Amino acid sequence: MSDSTMTGTKRTASAIIAVALGIAVVGSLGLTLHKISADPHGKLYATKESGTINVAGKDYPKATIKLGVYADNAQPKDVGVIEAKVNKQDWVHFGPSTHLVLPANTYITMTIRAYDGGERLNTAYFAKVVGTVGGTMNVDGKDVTSIPDDKVEHTFTLHGIPSQGQDSLFVNIPLMKVEEGDNGFLPTQDPGTGMKGHTVTFSFLTKGKGEYVFNCEYPCGDGTYAKFGAAMSTYGYMSGKVTVA
Repeated sequence: MSDSTMTGTKRTASAIIAVALGIAVVGSLGLTLHKISADPHGKLYATKESGTINVAGKDYPKATIKLGVYADNAQPKDVGVIEAKVNKQDWVHFGPSTHLVLPANTYITMTIRAYDGGERLNTAYFAKVVGTVGGTMNVDGKDVTSIPDDKVEHTFTLHGIPSQGQDSLFVNIPLMKVEEGDNGFLPTQDPGTGMKGHTVTFSFLTKGKGEYVFNCEYPCGDGTYAKFGAAMSTYGYMSGKVTVA
């Protein structure tokens, strides 16, 4: 066999080995990414309701969904949430899930019960209600358009992924903090939470199908990244997905 033939054979063998290794690496990477991106607690589906509601001269079907915001893993059961999700890290979190599934072209009414403390927002803009029907939210029975930026515990901020060709959707809800005393959280005036938190209700309209995200804009993580680390930067705690289907 000539040197040129030998060299060609070696090149072919090397190419086959390289392709095989590439397939193995891509396959391994795919499994890793699938594991990372998998929903840690499953999907939370909105409940469709009977009848329609007219908004700006158009009738929309209705659906509801409920969330909670908890300071740690123990708090859900402390406030009477029986089926609380179990988190790997004992961090502040939304529950019972961080992957919400909403029907398209629907009037969504969301209720969030919030039980955590807070401080001042980095940006006062996120203390305003944005993107709801009527431009308001209801806090413990009272309609408001904003809350003081130093009274916010967290925000529910829903927005689109800019790189995707889908309808825009932006909703920002500031959640009133629970005041704290020398021995922990002070009682509130909301009987719906057993005087332990605040009930926030708001409505917004979904459009076409798409994949969206939500996150908190209050720096509630650890000391890294200006308090945007830990629970703030780890999927399944203070951020999640919204699928409009």
